[in-house]
Amino acid sequence: MGIAVLAATEFEVALLKAAGYPTLVAGMGAVNTAHALGRHLVTQERPSLVLQVGIAGAYVPTGIAVESVLMASSEMFGDVGVLTPEGWLPAEAIGIPLVPETASHPALFNEYPCEAALVARAKSIAGSAIAHTGRFLTLAQCTGVRTLGDALHARFNVICESMEGAAAAQVCAIHDIPFLEVRGVSNLVEDRARETWRIREAAESAQAAVRRLLEGARRLI
Repeated sequence: MGIAVLAATEFEVALLKAAGYPTLVAGMGAVNTAHALGRHLVTQERPSLVLQVGIAGAYVPTGIAVESVLMASSEMFGDVGVLTPEGWLPAEAIGIPLVPETASHPALFNEYPCEAALVARAKSIAGSAIAHTGRFLTLAQCTGVRTLGDALHARFNVICESMEGAAAAQVCAIHDIPFLEVRGVSNLVEDRARETWRIREAAESAQAAVRRLLEGARRLI
């Protein structure tokens, strides 16, 4: 059993593939991610770990810099829940878990915690390549408005957003497989200004951190 490296796009794993590491490119978004990863888990040898790599937008109030590399302590869906006159409520308000309780974990709704000891080992192996760890947010749309981004940060206490992470974490929870996620910050979640983004640099930095983890796989898993 090994590590399944997952990404949304080819450019997010190009350096890892060039170095000879097998990767799974799922496509953008939660549905593509869940479909590709689910199919992989039932048709290939069961991995010891699923490791998602890619880019993300960091929320401005965190003070995190563009090109920083982040590791998830947990993943959560930001658009699964209930909008009420009193405000937004998480999926627990519906009362139907996205992943039922098992012997390995409680019922899971919006949030999918990464194993704390696994995150700590990964952080130790990656060293300075990982700048921050924290809660990641997954949305069906990118946030290109600063005021909305600040509100999401405040609501969920998250450090960055992407379009795939929680879907992969949910599939891993269903199959009881450990999950890690590493993302490079390509942009801040502010009023959309693509000319300021650093997509290539962020993807390369994230892959460099993941390569450290793959090289230290014996200590990681």
